[in-house]
Amino acid sequence: MKRVATLLCLLLVLPVIVSAGEKVTATGVSFFEEGRVAIAREKALDEAKRAAIEQAVGTRIESRTVIENFQVSRDQVFSHATGYLKNMEIVSEQKTDLGTYEVEISAEVEIAALVNDLDRFKKILGWQKNPRVSILLDSDLDKAYVPVARKTASRLGRRLKSEGFRVFDAAAADTSGMGLILRLGLEIASSESTYQGVNLTLHEISLRTDVLRPGQGEILATASAVKSLLGSNKLKVLDKGAKQCVDSVWKTLRRQLTKTWEKELYSQRQIDLVVQNITSHAEAEEVGAILKSDASDGRCAVAQF
Repeated sequence: MKRVATLLCLLLVLPVIVSAGEKVTATGVSFFEEGRVAIAREKALDEAKRAAIEQAVGTRIESRTVIENFQVSRDQVFSHATGYLKNMEIVSEQKTDLGTYEVEISAEVEIAALVNDLDRFKKILGWQKNPRVSILLDSDLDKAYVPVARKTASRLGRRLKSEGFRVFDAAAADTSGMGLILRLGLEIASSESTYQGVNLTLHEISLRTDVLRPGQGEILATASAVKSLLGSNKLKVLDKGAKQCVDSVWKTLRRQLTKTWEKELYSQRQIDLVVQNITSHAEAEEVGAILKSDASDGRCAVAQF
Protein backbone atom coordinates (compact mmCIF):
# COMPACT_ATOMS: atom_id res chain seq x y z
CA MET A 1 0.00 0.00 0.00
CA LYS A 2 2.88 2.30 0.76
CA ARG A 3 4.42 1.63 -2.69
CA VAL A 4 1.13 2.54 -4.37
CA ALA A 5 0.92 5.80 -2.48
CA THR A 6 4.52 6.70 -3.40
CA LEU A 7 3.92 5.93 -7.06
CA LEU A 8 0.76 8.05 -7.05
CA CYS A 9 2.68 10.98 -5.64
CA LEU A 10 5.34 10.65 -8.34
CA LEU A 11 2.71 10.56 -11.07
CA LEU A 12 1.09 13.70 -9.70
CA VAL A 13 4.38 15.59 -9.48
CA LEU A 14 5.93 14.45 -12.77
CA PRO A 15 3.74 16.53 -15.15
CA VAL A 16 4.69 19.68 -13.28
CA ILE A 17 8.39 18.89 -13.63
CA VAL A 18 8.15 17.98 -17.30
CA SER A 19 6.15 21.06 -18.26
CA ALA A 20 8.61 23.45 -16.62
CA GLY A 21 10.54 25.59 -19.13
CA GLU A 22 13.59 27.80 -19.08
CA LYS A 23 12.66 31.21 -17.64
CA VAL A 24 14.24 34.00 -19.68
CA THR A 25 14.00 37.74 -20.15
CA ALA A 26 14.82 39.27 -23.52
CA THR A 27 14.58 42.59 -25.37
CA GLY A 28 13.76 43.33 -29.00
CA VAL A 29 14.43 46.59 -30.84
CA SER A 30 13.08 47.95 -34.12
CA PHE A 31 13.36 51.28 -35.93
CA PHE A 32 10.11 53.09 -36.59
CA GLU A 33 8.68 55.89 -38.68
CA GLU A 34 5.82 58.17 -37.76
CA GLY A 35 2.51 56.49 -38.45
CA ARG A 36 4.12 53.03 -38.48
CA VAL A 37 4.59 52.51 -34.76
CA ALA A 38 2.35 49.43 -34.67
CA ILE A 39 4.49 47.72 -37.29
CA ALA A 40 7.69 48.60 -35.40
CA ARG A 41 6.17 47.21 -32.21
CA GLU A 42 5.41 43.87 -33.88
CA LYS A 43 8.93 43.67 -35.28
CA ALA A 44 10.42 44.48 -31.89
CA LEU A 45 8.23 41.82 -30.27
CA ASP A 46 9.39 39.26 -32.85
CA GLU A 47 13.02 40.19 -32.16
CA ALA A 48 12.41 39.75 -28.43
CA LYS A 49 11.01 36.26 -29.06
CA ARG A 50 14.05 35.39 -31.17
CA ALA A 51 16.37 36.70 -28.49
CA ALA A 52 14.57 34.61 -25.87
CA ILE A 53 15.03 31.44 -27.93
CA GLU A 54 18.68 32.23 -28.66
CA GLN A 55 19.27 32.82 -24.97
CA ALA A 56 17.73 29.47 -24.09
CA VAL A 57 19.78 27.71 -26.77
CA GLY A 58 22.97 29.30 -25.52
CA THR A 59 22.39 28.24 -21.92
CA ARG A 60 20.91 24.77 -22.37
CA ILE A 61 22.30 23.25 -25.59
CA GLU A 62 25.98 22.43 -25.43
CA SER A 63 26.50 20.37 -28.60
CA ARG A 64 28.61 22.40 -31.03
CA THR A 65 27.12 20.55 -34.00
CA VAL A 66 23.58 21.39 -32.92
CA ILE A 67 24.52 25.02 -32.33
CA GLU A 68 26.01 25.29 -35.82
CA ASN A 69 22.96 23.66 -37.33
CA PHE A 70 20.75 25.96 -35.29
CA GLN A 71 22.44 28.96 -36.87
CA VAL A 72 21.76 27.53 -40.32
CA SER A 73 18.19 26.59 -39.40
CA ARG A 74 17.35 29.76 -37.49
CA ASP A 75 14.54 30.75 -39.86
CA GLN A 76 12.85 27.37 -39.44
CA VAL A 77 13.13 27.61 -35.65
CA PHE A 78 11.95 31.20 -35.45
CA SER A 79 8.97 30.53 -37.71
CA HIS A 80 7.62 28.43 -34.85
CA ALA A 81 8.85 30.76 -32.08
CA THR A 82 5.46 31.18 -30.44
CA GLY A 83 5.21 27.41 -29.99
CA TYR A 84 8.33 27.39 -27.81
CA LEU A 85 7.35 30.32 -25.59
CA LYS A 86 4.90 29.83 -22.72
CA ASN A 87 3.50 32.28 -20.18
CA MET A 88 4.95 35.19 -22.13
CA GLU A 89 4.50 38.64 -20.60
CA ILE A 90 5.52 42.07 -21.84
CA VAL A 91 7.62 43.55 -19.05
CA SER A 92 8.03 46.95 -20.68
CA GLU A 93 7.81 48.73 -24.01
CA GLN A 94 8.75 52.23 -25.12
CA LYS A 95 9.70 54.56 -27.96
CA THR A 96 13.17 56.05 -27.62
CA ASP A 97 14.65 59.35 -28.74
CA LEU A 98 16.86 57.39 -31.15
CA GLY A 99 13.86 56.43 -33.27
CA THR A 100 13.56 52.88 -32.00
CA TYR A 101 10.82 50.89 -30.37
CA GLU A 102 11.91 48.55 -27.58
CA VAL A 103 9.98 45.63 -26.12
CA GLU A 104 11.13 43.57 -23.16
CA ILE A 105 9.45 40.22 -22.53
CA SER A 106 9.54 37.51 -19.91
CA ALA A 107 8.71 33.94 -20.92
CA GLU A 108 9.33 30.25 -20.36
CA VAL A 109 11.05 28.49 -23.25
CA GLU A 110 9.95 24.90 -23.82
CA ILE A 111 13.41 23.40 -24.09
CA ALA A 112 12.24 19.86 -24.89
CA ALA A 113 10.21 20.98 -27.93
CA LEU A 114 13.05 23.23 -29.09
CA VAL A 115 15.66 20.47 -28.82
CA ASN A 116 13.42 18.03 -30.68
CA ASP A 117 12.99 20.47 -33.56
CA LEU A 118 16.71 21.27 -33.62
CA ASP A 119 17.46 17.55 -33.90
CA ARG A 120 14.94 17.30 -36.74
CA PHE A 121 16.53 20.25 -38.56
CA LYS A 122 19.94 18.69 -38.01
CA LYS A 123 18.77 15.56 -39.83
CA ILE A 124 17.26 17.64 -42.62
CA LEU A 125 20.56 19.48 -43.10
CA GLY A 126 22.32 16.13 -43.28
CA TRP A 127 19.86 14.97 -45.91
CA GLN A 128 20.40 18.19 -47.84
CA LYS A 129 24.13 17.58 -48.00
CA ASN A 130 23.45 14.07 -49.31
CA PRO A 131 20.37 14.17 -51.55
CA ARG A 132 18.54 10.83 -51.69
CA VAL A 133 17.60 9.47 -55.11
CA SER A 134 16.03 6.22 -56.28
CA ILE A 135 16.28 5.38 -59.99
CA LEU A 136 13.23 3.70 -61.46
CA LEU A 137 12.71 2.44 -65.01
CA ASP A 138 9.66 3.73 -66.86
CA SER A 139 6.86 1.15 -66.73
CA ASP A 140 6.17 1.78 -70.45
CA LEU A 141 9.71 0.80 -71.41
CA ASP A 142 9.92 -1.78 -74.24
CA LYS A 143 10.95 -5.12 -72.69
CA ALA A 144 13.62 -5.57 -75.35
CA TYR A 145 15.37 -2.41 -74.10
CA VAL A 146 15.24 -3.25 -70.38
CA PRO A 147 18.82 -4.68 -70.17
CA VAL A 148 20.26 -1.55 -71.78
CA ALA A 149 18.05 0.69 -69.60
CA ARG A 150 19.30 -1.07 -66.46
CA LYS A 151 22.88 -0.59 -67.58
CA THR A 152 22.13 3.08 -68.21
CA ALA A 153 20.52 3.40 -64.75
CA SER A 154 23.64 1.87 -63.15
CA ARG A 155 25.84 4.25 -65.11
CA LEU A 156 23.74 7.19 -64.00
CA GLY A 157 23.69 5.94 -60.40
CA ARG A 158 27.49 5.78 -60.27
CA ARG A 159 27.69 9.31 -61.56
CA LEU A 160 25.20 10.55 -58.97
CA LYS A 161 27.12 8.89 -56.14
CA SER A 162 30.37 10.43 -57.34
CA GLU A 163 28.70 13.83 -56.96
CA GLY A 164 27.58 13.18 -53.36
CA PHE A 165 24.03 11.94 -54.00
CA ARG A 166 22.80 8.92 -52.04
CA VAL A 167 21.37 6.40 -54.49
CA PHE A 168 18.90 3.70 -53.43
CA ASP A 169 17.28 0.77 -55.17
CA ALA A 170 13.72 1.92 -55.82
CA ALA A 171 12.41 -1.64 -55.47
CA ALA A 172 14.05 -2.20 -52.08
CA ALA A 173 13.91 1.30 -50.59
CA ASP A 174 10.98 2.73 -48.68
CA THR A 175 9.76 5.21 -51.30
CA SER A 176 7.43 6.83 -48.79
CA GLY A 177 10.44 8.29 -46.98
CA MET A 178 12.17 11.52 -47.79
CA GLY A 179 13.84 11.43 -51.20
CA LEU A 180 13.25 11.77 -54.93
CA ILE A 181 12.37 9.28 -57.63
CA LEU A 182 14.29 9.55 -60.89
CA ARG A 183 12.27 7.78 -63.58
CA LEU A 184 14.29 6.78 -66.63
CA GLY A 185 12.78 6.32 -70.08
CA LEU A 186 14.67 5.06 -73.13
CA GLU A 187 13.48 4.80 -76.74
CA ILE A 188 14.97 4.13 -80.16
CA ALA A 189 13.54 4.85 -83.60
CA SER A 190 15.22 3.40 -86.71
CA SER A 191 15.02 4.30 -90.38
CA GLU A 192 16.59 2.81 -93.52
CA SER A 193 18.25 4.81 -96.28
CA THR A 194 20.60 4.29 -99.21
CA TYR A 195 23.69 6.36 -99.90
CA GLN A 196 25.74 5.74 -103.03
CA GLY A 197 24.38 2.23 -103.28
CA VAL A 198 25.04 1.42 -99.59
CA ASN A 199 22.14 0.58 -97.25
CA LEU A 200 22.35 2.57 -94.02
CA THR A 201 20.39 2.25 -90.79
CA LEU A 202 20.02 5.47 -88.79
CA HIS A 203 18.93 5.19 -85.16
CA GLU A 204 17.55 8.04 -83.07
CA ILE A 205 18.03 7.37 -79.34
CA SER A 206 15.95 9.32 -76.83
CA LEU A 207 16.66 9.46 -73.08
CA ARG A 208 14.17 11.06 -70.68
CA THR A 209 14.61 11.52 -66.94
CA ASP A 210 11.65 12.64 -64.83
CA VAL A 211 12.03 13.77 -61.22
CA LEU A 212 9.04 12.74 -59.10
CA ARG A 213 7.99 12.96 -55.48
CA PRO A 214 7.61 9.46 -53.90
CA GLY A 215 4.05 8.17 -53.87
CA GLN A 216 2.80 10.75 -56.38
CA GLY A 217 2.73 10.93 -60.15
CA GLU A 218 3.46 14.66 -60.41
CA ILE A 219 6.58 15.42 -62.45
CA LEU A 220 8.62 18.02 -60.55
CA ALA A 221 11.34 18.39 -63.19
CA THR A 222 12.51 16.70 -66.36
CA ALA A 223 15.60 16.53 -68.54
CA SER A 224 15.99 14.82 -71.91
CA ALA A 225 18.40 14.33 -74.76
CA VAL A 226 18.39 12.84 -78.26
CA LYS A 227 21.30 11.35 -80.21
CA SER A 228 21.44 10.01 -83.76
CA LEU A 229 23.82 7.14 -84.63
CA LEU A 230 24.46 4.74 -87.49
CA GLY A 231 24.84 1.03 -86.92
CA SER A 232 23.55 -2.44 -87.72
CA ASN A 233 23.39 -3.77 -84.13
CA LYS A 234 20.35 -2.05 -82.64
CA LEU A 235 21.03 -2.81 -78.96
CA LYS A 236 24.70 -1.88 -79.25
CA VAL A 237 23.76 1.44 -80.81
CA LEU A 238 21.11 1.97 -78.12
CA ASP A 239 23.69 1.45 -75.37
CA LYS A 240 26.17 3.83 -77.00
CA GLY A 241 23.50 6.45 -77.64
CA ALA A 242 22.17 6.17 -74.05
CA LYS A 243 25.67 6.81 -72.70
CA GLN A 244 26.00 9.91 -74.86
CA CYS A 245 22.57 11.09 -73.73
CA VAL A 246 23.56 10.73 -70.07
CA ASP A 247 26.67 12.86 -70.74
CA SER A 248 24.53 15.44 -72.55
CA VAL A 249 21.81 15.68 -69.92
CA TRP A 250 24.01 15.40 -66.82
CA LYS A 251 24.55 19.07 -65.92
CA THR A 252 20.89 19.96 -66.34
CA LEU A 253 19.75 16.89 -64.42
CA ARG A 254 22.14 17.50 -61.53
CA ARG A 255 20.98 21.12 -61.22
CA GLN A 256 17.33 20.11 -61.33
CA LEU A 257 17.80 17.39 -58.72
CA THR A 258 19.60 19.76 -56.36
CA LYS A 259 17.04 22.56 -56.72
CA THR A 260 14.09 20.19 -56.43
CA TRP A 261 15.64 18.53 -53.38
CA GLU A 262 16.11 21.84 -51.58
CA LYS A 263 12.60 22.97 -52.48
CA GLU A 264 11.11 19.71 -51.21
CA LEU A 265 12.88 20.02 -47.87
CA TYR A 266 11.67 23.51 -47.11
CA SER A 267 8.43 23.78 -49.09
CA GLN A 268 5.08 24.32 -47.41
CA ARG A 269 2.03 22.39 -48.50
CA GLN A 270 -1.64 22.63 -47.68
CA ILE A 271 -3.11 19.39 -46.40
CA ASP A 272 -6.86 18.97 -46.06
CA LEU A 273 -7.84 16.53 -43.33
CA VAL A 274 -11.45 15.50 -42.81
CA VAL A 275 -12.26 14.21 -39.32
CA GLN A 276 -15.68 12.61 -39.00
CA ASN A 277 -17.96 12.06 -36.02
CA ILE A 278 -17.16 15.40 -34.37
CA THR A 279 -20.15 16.07 -32.13
CA SER A 280 -19.54 19.69 -31.14
CA HIS A 281 -17.65 22.84 -32.02
CA ALA A 282 -15.68 22.55 -28.78
CA GLU A 283 -14.50 19.09 -29.77
CA ALA A 284 -13.53 20.39 -33.22
CA GLU A 285 -11.49 23.16 -31.60
CA GLU A 286 -9.76 20.61 -29.38
CA VAL A 287 -8.81 18.44 -32.36
CA GLY A 288 -7.60 21.54 -34.20
CA ALA A 289 -5.40 22.52 -31.25
CA ILE A 290 -3.78 19.08 -31.26
CA LEU A 291 -3.09 19.26 -34.99
CA LYS A 292 -1.78 22.81 -34.70
CA SER A 293 0.70 21.83 -31.98
CA ASP A 294 2.18 19.19 -34.28
CA ALA A 295 2.20 21.29 -37.48
CA SER A 296 5.71 22.37 -38.50
CA ASP A 297 4.71 26.00 -39.00
CA GLY A 298 2.12 26.05 -36.25
CA ARG A 299 -0.78 27.04 -38.52
CA CYS A 300 -4.00 25.08 -38.72
CA ALA A 301 -7.51 26.16 -39.66
CA VAL A 302 -10.55 24.28 -38.38
CA ALA A 303 -13.88 24.31 -40.18
CA GLN A 304 -17.01 22.64 -38.87
CA PHE A 305 -19.80 21.57 -41.21
